[in-house]
Amino acid sequence: MFTRSKRDLKRIRDYLINESDFSKHNPEWFISISYLYSYTRDEIIKFHKRINDVINDTFDPYDLNIICKGYFIEKGKKKVKTKISITAITQTKYVQNELIEGQLGSHLILSLPPSIPIDSPNKNLRKVWLKMFPEFDGKPLKKLLSNKNNQQIIAETLEYVIRDRCPSFIANGNQSIDIQLIDESIPFLNTGEKGWKGVLHYCTKQMYCKDQFLNVFDTQNSNISVA
Repeated sequence: MFTRSKRDLKRIRDYLINESDFSKHNPEWFISISYLYSYTRDEIIKFHKRINDVINDTFDPYDLNIICKGYFIEKGKKKVKTKISITAITQTKYVQNELIEGQLGSHLILSLPPSIPIDSPNKNLRKVWLKMFPEFDGKPLKKLLSNKNNQQIIAETLEYVIRDRCPSFIANGNQSIDIQLIDESIPFLNTGEKGWKGVLHYCTKQMYCKDQFLNVFDTQNSNISVA
């Protein structure tokens, strides 16, 4: 039997799937972001605003299209920090393990415009590609411009602009930004649900009541009409 918390979680998920703007503009991208330091929730909300500005400025500078974004804040797992101290007189070594709280990270579920003109990009995309592909005069390799590879160039551009324009808070390392194209044909991780609905199940796994919903979901920078 379902507990009340599980029933609440199911209602939250059903609402996001059936009533939010994602039901009309199905998301194609799932982006996980790790931060440079341990930040508060309020600080991360400000980071989300910056990331929004970067994405809009890159892919829709004239505000002509709908870009749906849903931000979810997740607390990482607790970690064990080992401290080693040595006494001055006896040179005795003491090892002390301390359990520290996990850092906050972000998940972004993103729906970009259905047709981004890769072969005739807007002025801001052209500027980005001049930095990404200087040896090709700002033009992606022709093999990336074929329809089957459009998603690859979009993913690379997303990662590039976020790293390039948000260096003060994005963590170092290749894994600090993980961009995945959502596959509607297979279950997402261990959720048992396929595609973007599975991604939503994953991002809402800590939402067992209204208070947790408000703590996890960034209502300020998400624009999928969940009020």
